[in-house]
Amino acid sequence: MTLNDIYLLSQVLAVFALVPSVVYLAVQVRQNTLQARSNAAYQFLEATGNINIAVIENKQVASVIRRGLESSDSLDKDENLQFMWFVAQHFTVYNTMFEHYQNKTLPESQWHPVKKDILTVLTTPGGRTIWNDFAVEGLSPDFVAYVETLLASGEGSYSLGQLLDLKGGK
Repeated sequence: MTLNDIYLLSQVLAVFALVPSVVYLAVQVRQNTLQARSNAAYQFLEATGNINIAVIENKQVASVIRRGLESSDSLDKDENLQFMWFVAQHFTVYNTMFEHYQNKTLPESQWHPVKKDILTVLTTPGGRTIWNDFAVEGLSPDFVAYVETLLASGEGSYSLGQLLDLKGGK
């Protein structure tokens, strides 16, 4: 066996040794991607859950949010601040989730309810006011452009008006 034969044999062995390493690396990358997606979904649930718990636990806060969605004109200065902070925080969470969606760490199946939440808030007069006064200037231009395109598409939202009885109010 010549030195050249030994060299060629070592190259063939190196290729066979490399294949399992590449397969292992591919498996690890896939697992990391799945974990990133799981984390993104959990972050959304945790963030919105933390925001929404205030509404769930406090009837006065729920009243402010309901009346604010109907029209922020019906709120006093303190309630208007409460409402603005609440909705603005939701928009900030939506913006972050949009970044996850764009980076493909949040799959379409998990982005769909976020998209519907955005549309639902923006179909209310109060939500639209906060969007125009805060979000358009304060959030990522890519997210703002996406939402504006979504609004122009005519896609439907959840029927928040029926859920909250915004027209009749109680």
